[in-house]
Amino acid sequence: MRSSVTRHTSASTVLAAFLASASAAPLAAQPAPAAANGFTSVSRWTPPPPPAGKKPITQETYDLWRTISGAALSNDGRWAAYTLSPVVGEGELIVRATASATEYKAPRGFTGRPKLMPAADSSAQFNAQPAQFSADSRFVAFLIYPPRGEVERARARRGTPAPRNSLGLMSVADGGLTRVANVRSFRLARNGGRFLAYQLEDTAAARPANGAGQPPAAPVGPRRDYGTTLVLRELATGTETRIDGVTGYAFDENEQWLGYTVTTRDGVNNGAFVRSLASGTVTTLVAGPATYRGMNFDRKGGQVVFVSDVGDSTARPRFALYHAALTPAKGKPITARRLVAPGDVPAGLLVADRGQVGFTREGNAIVFALGNVPADSIPADSLTDKAVYDLWHWKDAQIMPQQKVNAARDRNRSYTALYTLASNRWTQLANDSLRVVVSNDGTRVLGLNSLAYAIPQFWGEGATDVYLLDPLTGARTLVARQVDGTPQLSPGGNYVVWFENGHWVAYAAAVGRRVVLTDKLPVKFQDEEFDSPDIPPPYGLGGWTTGDRRVLVYDRFDVWEVDPAGIAPPKNLTDGAGRRAGMTFRVVDLERDEPFLDPAKPVLLRAVDTLTTASGFWQDRLGTEAAPERLVMADRSLGGLQKARNAEQYLLTQSTFNEFPDLWTGTSIAATTKISNANPQDAEYPRGSVELVSWLNGDGIPLRGLLYKPENFEASKPWPMIVYYYEKLTDGLHTYQAPSGRNTINPVVYNSLGYLVFMPDIVYTDGQPGPSAAKAIIPGVQSLIQRGFVDPKRIGITGQSWGGYQTNYLITVTNMFAAAVPNATVVNMTSAYGGIRWQSGLARTFQYEHTQSRIGGSLWQFPERFIENSPLFRLDRVTTPVLFMANDNDGAVPWYQGIEFYVAMRRLQKEAYMVVYNGDEHNPTKRANQKDIDRKMQEFFAVKLQGADPPSWMVRGIPFLEKGRDQVRMTTPTGSAPGQPSGGK
Repeated sequence: MRSSVTRHTSASTVLAAFLASASAAPLAAQPAPAAANGFTSVSRWTPPPPPAGKKPITQETYDLWRTISGAALSNDGRWAAYTLSPVVGEGELIVRATASATEYKAPRGFTGRPKLMPAADSSAQFNAQPAQFSADSRFVAFLIYPPRGEVERARARRGTPAPRNSLGLMSVADGGLTRVANVRSFRLARNGGRFLAYQLEDTAAARPANGAGQPPAAPVGPRRDYGTTLVLRELATGTETRIDGVTGYAFDENEQWLGYTVTTRDGVNNGAFVRSLASGTVTTLVAGPATYRGMNFDRKGGQVVFVSDVGDSTARPRFALYHAALTPAKGKPITARRLVAPGDVPAGLLVADRGQVGFTREGNAIVFALGNVPADSIPADSLTDKAVYDLWHWKDAQIMPQQKVNAARDRNRSYTALYTLASNRWTQLANDSLRVVVSNDGTRVLGLNSLAYAIPQFWGEGATDVYLLDPLTGARTLVARQVDGTPQLSPGGNYVVWFENGHWVAYAAAVGRRVVLTDKLPVKFQDEEFDSPDIPPPYGLGGWTTGDRRVLVYDRFDVWEVDPAGIAPPKNLTDGAGRRAGMTFRVVDLERDEPFLDPAKPVLLRAVDTLTTASGFWQDRLGTEAAPERLVMADRSLGGLQKARNAEQYLLTQSTFNEFPDLWTGTSIAATTKISNANPQDAEYPRGSVELVSWLNGDGIPLRGLLYKPENFEASKPWPMIVYYYEKLTDGLHTYQAPSGRNTINPVVYNSLGYLVFMPDIVYTDGQPGPSAAKAIIPGVQSLIQRGFVDPKRIGITGQSWGGYQTNYLITVTNMFAAAVPNATVVNMTSAYGGIRWQSGLARTFQYEHTQSRIGGSLWQFPERFIENSPLFRLDRVTTPVLFMANDNDGAVPWYQGIEFYVAMRRLQKEAYMVVYNGDEHNPTKRANQKDIDRKMQEFFAVKLQGADPPSWMVRGIPFLEKGRDQVRMTTPTGSAPGQPSGGK
């Protein structure tokens, strides 16, 4: 465990020295005088009108911008397909020829769906499923979602069934569209292209009544999931075959077989089946009333596996593992055999019905899962007269909030097991403390055990013990103890690799030999710019060559080709060209389905110039140390590269701050043509420019930042400016910005409102996160003031989360800012240190001792650091008005930090406004809340930086009894004229 008692110069001493040496004029600038109404005020500053012919950007404008998702090439490279969706509204599928202007469009329904309720779970965000080409590139299949009107009507009428999706099937020969209603899902085989399978929804309004006119009695025995109709469609002819009661289905990769399982209410034709797609012959693998799950084929289509509880009549069904060879010995029928029966499993465990079931890549073993026998649930009323409590034990591996967050996962936890077909033996590999990774051929198993370090992980000092397991017996061989980071198993299973003491280490599984791979090389393989009080992480690995012969390793700039056996000397694949040019090279693997890089083919590389952020693609050859060959390089962001499976056709995106990342395609990466135009309306609205600016921080370290200027910018007059930061944002120089609004600053929007926007980079010193921010941001702002186009009395600052903390700190050490918006902020590190990140259940101690908060030790080691870096203890010095957001369901920063801030500012009678979005998260997820905080930030900055009239919420607040009346039109709202909302401007 790490420990430190070394005394350091205090943060306040360091900062005082910096402030004393800084330019006096901006720091000494006094706040504007207070007006009679108690507000600080500035003279009115009227933003210039939009450039001639341009429309103003408003919140209504945001919803017009569209995004591209699910972009893909057909296997023959002749077509590209993608979904175009607005922020809110109806989307469409675009199918575009790559060698001509031919383009087809089809509606996809309501794909731009905003969140109407707060939800931290990303799965609550709607995402349209990508369209898929048939393997022969002749058809495109996709789901069509209900139109917006139907979705909103169903939502408004509680109890109304949700409208159903449809299937769209487009022929690329002529763009002809076939539409099938009430489709739940569809499948296409990876190879072939002859068939499509799709499953219909159950559209029955109610279950059939019995003879007495009553619903049928509940079935006796285990609960079943009943199936619906599956349709097998021959794409060329449209011929369809219907199969009733299907619960699950799958094609093999080569379109030889359709596998499906049937469970019906009447028990007729229940079973697991395979259908030969060549002959139409259906083979029954297992029959009988049951639940069948997890049907999967091996990659060659020669065998199938699934789990089922057929033959089990208990209330809690027990599943077994079944396997069938689809190419049996001559004269023998295809039959499924039970490999693992319920009785074969150790007491307290069962074959998991919803865990992993499938073959290893080579098909010689089956990976399946064991689960815990479900515990009896506690009756709902059984604790009515009992104590209901949580017990937080000091030796718990996970603290109670983390256990609660993980309860559903832990309740359904499964443990990997392996059935080796050649030996007809199976072994449980994983358990409560051991996670495993099985090699592609099932002959090697990597085991990772972090349980012994669970308590040190609480404060950020966890580790992992590493093992190799015998797949037939489960016997363990210790590889390494207390490894920091995540060890990896090579694709061929021959080596375990991990990062240790600044170098890559490999363990040869066959001989048990450990080799340090990079200790003789003259460069660092861990982050050279790491500025947190922890072990710097490695730059990573770029892949393995065939047979695990070589592993590609990254330093800061270049790629090294290393022999994992430690025999052949390492080679600098990129010949040091990256370090000489200040350019970062990283491997791009376009063959994602292949585990190895082919040494006979060129290695594709993506490059980013670390000075200009220009990017592009290069190529190099394995086994040589020749300089890489440039394919394309440009002052823009090039990314998302993909290649057609069976053709030399490439697809990628290109973007700048002014250019949306549209799709470009070509037969070579060096020569591509733009084939999409997602946002033609962009030209109708003002869009400024962005430039890299540089200065020295308080310690003389060169820093950079982004300066966004309005389209009608004139350097001859002073402008108001908003400063926004996190840690380092200059990598976003070529990031396209669509107009949008939430709790962060969108430079396009704020440029259109008449502001400059400055985003400075920050570097940190351990133990001094607040002074580090001050020493970076203040000189950066001063450097722009000295250029003559920034009005020093009209500068605002804002940040979210860590940026919010830095904002709070800055206003305690300088009065140069006229307004501040520190959202989701920490104000008191001493209390935040002992808080919980409620979304994950983790204690916050680790981030102060080892990560972002950068104190570098515990509260007991460095109490002065915690206090000196906490804005709370200096809020009496603040003269800057603040607006801030602190949501009561924030899962990252405890919202009581906002309460501490508010209470202190109120006690000190400082101008402060706290907005709490009820039930919402660290970053608001509800669309209305996002737009509301965006509007309030705009209004607040307009008052403080442009001299606008204050809105009602700033003048009189919104009393609790009037809550919501500022948004809902009432008949006679309190304090307003009839028919008018209260609380607005």
